[in-house]
Amino acid sequence: MTGPAPEGLVHLGLVYDGPDDLVRQAVPELRRRIAAGDAVSVTADRATVRRVREELGPAGERVEYPPPSTTVTPSEPAFLATVRGWAGSGRRTTVLGCCPASMSAAECGFGEDALNAVLGDLPLTLICCCRRDLDPGLLAVARRTHPLLATPIGTTDNPDYRAPATACPAPAALWGAVAGRVDLDGTGDLAELRRCVAAAAGRTGLEGDAVRAAVLAVHEAAVLAVRRRDPDGPGLVVEIRAEPGRSLFSEIVGPRAPLDDHLDGHHTDPLGRLRPFCTEALVLDDAEHRAVRVLSTM
Repeated sequence: MTGPAPEGLVHLGLVYDGPDDLVRQAVPELRRRIAAGDAVSVTADRATVRRVREELGPAGERVEYPPPSTTVTPSEPAFLATVRGWAGSGRRTTVLGCCPASMSAAECGFGEDALNAVLGDLPLTLICCCRRDLDPGLLAVARRTHPLLATPIGTTDNPDYRAPATACPAPAALWGAVAGRVDLDGTGDLAELRRCVAAAAGRTGLEGDAVRAAVLAVHEAAVLAVRRRDPDGPGLVVEIRAEPGRSLFSEIVGPRAPLDDHLDGHHTDPLGRLRPFCTEALVLDDAEHRAVRVLSTM
């Protein structure tokens, strides 16, 4: 299906059998994006790049072809910052890339879900290509994490797409370098937490109300976690990560405890009080621990 020019992130999946099949499915979308004035980049092996150039003809001279060695995998700390950088050209950008055979399904899932969860406002079209004979687990992730599919007749909805879970397992390292850690044994430690978050937010590049909102979001998450922990049990740890010019990420980790809120007998969103002050608020559980994650982006 086709429609008006997109504004935010368009995240396309493409499953292919070889260079000719990839070209057959991808080149129509590349032509549309070139004609729309996008900055277009194709990162693939030499055989695929050669076929793309041949099929695009003169239009292929307006495409950049970075070598696969420049690819940043979803498991690397710089992944999200790199994707944001692609959208920094001043005009809409389209990037086609191929899944490395060495990448695990878990790594692929982390990165693709993170893109869908927090980078939806970018003026960017991503065409993520996965060869059909790769690991079946990797292929399943590719089918699950892309809202749309690239086809010779245009983009179509992907019936296999599943939105990221609210309990997101993406590695904290994706969100930048550690800017501070605070131990929380009770509400008396919240002042130190607020100071640490404010300092990290300033180093990230947030200013004014954006800093105050980031501090308030983490404060509310910490209050929620502190009030629900066993007072005789182990304390909580807050880790704050900063990606200058990009994002501020805080993770509150402690023993698993009830998070459900009830107001007048009605179930409410336990993170509802902090969501208005951040880009994303998520909960991650395992058998023994709970992490509350708060993300603020530039």
